[in-house]
Amino acid sequence: MKYLSRFALPLAGALFTIAGAANAIVIPGVYNTGLGVGGTALAAGDGQVDANYVITATNTTTPVGSHALTYYNTAYLQDGPLSRIVNLTGDGSGNNGDVTTFETTFSLAGFDAANATLSGQALFDNFGTISLNGNTIGSTITGFNTLSPFGTNANFFVAGLNHLDFTLTNTGGPQAFQVAGLTVTAARLPVGGVPEPTSWMLMVAGFGLVGFAARSRKSTVVAA
Repeated sequence: MKYLSRFALPLAGALFTIAGAANAIVIPGVYNTGLGVGGTALAAGDGQVDANYVITATNTTTPVGSHALTYYNTAYLQDGPLSRIVNLTGDGSGNNGDVTTFETTFSLAGFDAANATLSGQALFDNFGTISLNGNTIGSTITGFNTLSPFGTNANFFVAGLNHLDFTLTNTGGPQAFQVAGLTVTAARLPVGGVPEPTSWMLMVAGFGLVGFAARSRKSTVVAA
């Protein structure tokens, strides 16, 4: 029985973690690039306003606070139906050394930020980095002919408003990027401290293991 008691507490902890993962859902209000308010489709053509990505820093003449604009170049990967390539000007202008940060936000209010996950795909012209609440996630992404995966399940999330930043560096010509398949998941926090049914079942199982281990340990001491 000593072997069971040795593993009972870690196993119970694992069950609690599984309970949160089992209840994870896709967080609403998380959007790819090239979409309008609420993720609606935009009209065709360059210069359409992306309602969900805003410039937070730039060394160009475009004002901070401006929204990303749709822009397509035949050298790029073809736009998808659920995301489009965007930049800061809506045209092909740009200079070597231009650096611009675009930001999108999402809220985890009412969700378990400690066990949230984020994943997606991105391309950059010419290269870029991605950060969540000031923490870099993944490596530098280069190239505009293919989408590269990125994501994190690290403890970079916060309970309220989260900031996801895409910083572009231009080495000449247009400066642009695309985000596709952007997904954030998390479990809802219990309302009034009452866990959801799945959580109850797993927690009861965990408590049962802890109790069984305690009884076994007591029996071992008495027998000795």
